[in-house]
Amino acid sequence: MADKTTGTLETTGNLLFYKNPEPLNSEAHSHLGITADSKNPYGFARDTQLVPITVSEFAAAALSYPIIFAGTEHSPAAVMGLQKDHNAYVGDDGLMPDGAYVPGFMRRYPFVPATNNGDTTNMTVCIDRDANVVTENPEQPFFVDGKPSEFTKRAIEFIQTYENESHGTLNFVKVMEELELFETQDVTIPQNSEDRKSIVQQKIGEFVGLSHKKLNALSSKKIMELRDNGGLMAIYSQMLSQSNWQRLVAQEMKNPAKGDGIGTPAGKA
Repeated sequence: MADKTTGTLETTGNLLFYKNPEPLNSEAHSHLGITADSKNPYGFARDTQLVPITVSEFAAAALSYPIIFAGTEHSPAAVMGLQKDHNAYVGDDGLMPDGAYVPGFMRRYPFVPATNNGDTTNMTVCIDRDANVVTENPEQPFFVDGKPSEFTKRAIEFIQTYENESHGTLNFVKVMEELELFETQDVTIPQNSEDRKSIVQQKIGEFVGLSHKKLNALSSKKIMELRDNGGLMAIYSQMLSQSNWQRLVAQEMKNPAKGDGIGTPAGKA
């Protein structure tokens, strides 16, 4: 794992996974659609260590992954690997463990929005033309009689909802910055001491999280505001998610990065 997570993850417009995005077009894509790949459903995310999430996903994601704030923009992300370019939760077969939360950023693939300055009312829907699930003679066509199929309509609705939630996430991050709740924290895991007579905490990296101490120092009025707007639940979810570092280490043991050991710096995440 990198000494500190400093990569930039944008919650809007990020093109992780997408190799060849094209605006969805009823003429160019009339014969195309989606055919589910049950043998390799999440292979596109195999090399992604940090997956963006929205604040509305914190409670669900916190059951599976540590949640951090990446880069200078403090973009929320689920940590799915301890090595750069490695997702410990996606196996060589493209499958994820039963019960692991699948972030919306992954569920929307191969669809992706293109907006004009974040205006979701004027959104262009694109697809990754190189996605292995985009096929001819598909199970789910993009268009029927030249019009978006019901499948495509549902996908567009999901993307619109996700974009709206992304804007809410930006607002949440702004509030956290204004309250100065961000701080650099250590990632530690329990290890046997040299004499193997006790357990010591070994530091394997750093990340930006939310400070419990700074939260407790806020006024009662500010705490009430956070409670009423849902921010307090998101804060506690992020804090509780830190118990998943040990789970992530165990997952790395099951599905290790090729050529890198746990805790070995592999570049900035």
